[in-house]
Amino acid sequence: MGETSTLGRAARRLATAVGAAGVALATAAALAPPAHAGAGGGQGEATDGGYGVGAVSVSVSGDYSPGLRASVPAPPPLCWWEPVTLLGWQVDPSDPEAVKKYYDEEMRPWLTGHASAGQAAVDYDRFAAAIAAVAAGRDITWYSLRINDALRPGGDGYQQAAALHAAGCGTGLNPAPGGLLLETMNWFETGNAPEPVVDPEILAEYAYEVMDLVDPTLDWNPKIGEVGNASLVNLPTWLWVDDEASVGVRTVTASVGAVSATVTARTDGVSITSPAGTTECSADQARTAYSAGASEASACTLTFDRASWGYGGGFPVEASTTWQATWTSSTGEGGQLDARSAGETTYVPVAESQSLVTAVD
Repeated sequence: MGETSTLGRAARRLATAVGAAGVALATAAALAPPAHAGAGGGQGEATDGGYGVGAVSVSVSGDYSPGLRASVPAPPPLCWWEPVTLLGWQVDPSDPEAVKKYYDEEMRPWLTGHASAGQAAVDYDRFAAAIAAVAAGRDITWYSLRINDALRPGGDGYQQAAALHAAGCGTGLNPAPGGLLLETMNWFETGNAPEPVVDPEILAEYAYEVMDLVDPTLDWNPKIGEVGNASLVNLPTWLWVDDEASVGVRTVTASVGAVSATVTARTDGVSITSPAGTTECSADQARTAYSAGASEASACTLTFDRASWGYGGGFPVEASTTWQATWTSSTGEGGQLDARSAGETTYVPVAESQSLVTAVD
């Protein structure tokens, strides 16, 4: 799955998520420089009390691979909060009176003309509330919202603000000349800024990437011990998967903050190919191990048309599965993901019988 196409789809979807007009994004140049996503997406470092791009804590449950979870980069956030000092503000973010003074003296005078709408990026009443909170003994920090430019929705500032607000970014919409503006500056209990917001489709693709799609290794019957556990020519050979999890249904749920995405992958069965024959088996057939007296109708069988002389270790019998995946999310969004394949080769020796084979058990 290409990261570029994934991010592009998510950004386009965000851009069309809300069609309301008259909503504007906070004047980014007025309060914060733009944020840029790293190419790796999930290897950023957490900032002091905030989040760097990619510093996302993901909870995963279900049929995931611990090894893949350790190696696959975490999904990049759409938006996250950082202390205002990381924007270059020369002020103690835990001192509400100092923050208010800095805003009034250093920021507000520049918010004039077309930039005047930027004043709506903060609810001015929050300054007084912060001062009261500290007076009551609470430990607070002023934060600023950062937007991942690689995922920033398209459209004008009004449309961007609407889409970002709908996605869960910011702490509300404030009135400004010409419409509403995304609130991108606020205070929270120190260290308890809201979790980064991750686009649910990107979170679903992460869940799919860490899903443990087990390779379908095979066992077989008959196995004639005297000839290297060989099966026999022209006798239906039972084939089944060693691990039942390699066919059927797999599910993984990934969560970041309030957003979760669940991916369900299904395979209808297994395709088996060899130099001496091929077959298609359903998931139930592929999970049916041989037992004495069992009906072949419920089994996955392959009749080899010749012996495996010349093949070291036996015929290479390849079992392959195709997984079709869908996703749902806590936001109500969902859809399909690209199909994935898994495969494994098992070597099955096949010998010619010099006697009746109907009694082979």
